[in-house]
Amino acid sequence: MKSFLLVLSASFAACFPSGSLPSARPILSLTNVTRAGFGSESSSSSSPLSRRAIQGPHMDRDFPDPSLIFGDGSWKAYGTSSSGKTIPIAESGDAQTWTFTDTDALPDPGAWVDPNDRGIWAPDVNKNDDGVYVMYYTGKKAGGSHCVGVATSSTTTGPFTPSDEPLVCDDAGGGIIDPAGYDDGTNRWLMWKVDGNSLGGATTCTGGPKSGDYMPTPIKLQRMSRDGLTLLDSAKTILDNEGASNDGVVEAPTLYKVRDDLFVLFYSAHCYSSDDYDLEYAWSSTIDGSYGDRGLLLRTVDNRGIYGPGHMDIDPNGSNIVFHGRTVANSGGSARYMYSAQLTIDGQAIGI
Repeated sequence: MKSFLLVLSASFAACFPSGSLPSARPILSLTNVTRAGFGSESSSSSSPLSRRAIQGPHMDRDFPDPSLIFGDGSWKAYGTSSSGKTIPIAESGDAQTWTFTDTDALPDPGAWVDPNDRGIWAPDVNKNDDGVYVMYYTGKKAGGSHCVGVATSSTTTGPFTPSDEPLVCDDAGGGIIDPAGYDDGTNRWLMWKVDGNSLGGATTCTGGPKSGDYMPTPIKLQRMSRDGLTLLDSAKTILDNEGASNDGVVEAPTLYKVRDDLFVLFYSAHCYSSDDYDLEYAWSSTIDGSYGDRGLLLRTVDNRGIYGPGHMDIDPNGSNIVFHGRTVANSGGSARYMYSAQLTIDGQAIGI
């Protein structure tokens, strides 16, 4: 019987003491994961995993594109506009069981956002050196394409105060979506996806008119000031789609540092509304890439309860992750629920 496939890398050993890390690039392994009590209070006795393996769907509500951070004494997760909130918030004491807070983190997305299209996508929150929480998010610019905005708050729950202007735009490339901040301990960085598939091309994803070519959808990386509010230097492409093999789409980047000379970039590929949507990863010896040796992390292969898993975020310790998935096959318009998992490692064996 086919099962829900999970491919995990021993790169997650960074949550352990540095002495436990292998000196060579980690060996990838394949684990067959059975449904671990999704949506119920008990796990199947035949499952090799406890219910803590993969938890969800959480909160019985749409919560797409989740990101997470620990602050103000608890874990917080933020999602794309849903449940009547511009940016909904969920809260957890252990990053595995989640409660919807009924709080809107960003009731005002900013004057630059199109007043006729106030849906905000894919928020990502980071704490800067001054203790200020900095939120990056995607909004539709009035008269233009999607851009990345920035907002700040003294607390994790906000309300966040937006800047008057977007942080970065790329109308010619099709817009910018899916921002994600990262602090490597020395420099702060911002990643995003240039939304080239919104211009059309050969992809089956919704967008402009179809043509014979796949449009670029590069993942960009740019250094930022330590307060996380100002872009420095210039943006660099660290990954792009491979055409037909991933339907001309890569998006939703998040980074993790395994050691000083090894970084792993997680991202989603294929169309977000498709059951082919998945989680993948790529490697680089430097943070600014480029990233190669691509591999599959998580995908849908049958009816084990999660379809089109994607848009993952990982905590800085490399332990907790959140991602979204649908509970109905071949139904791109259905709710995208939040799931969570905790990564563990024993030598070069990895599991959740």
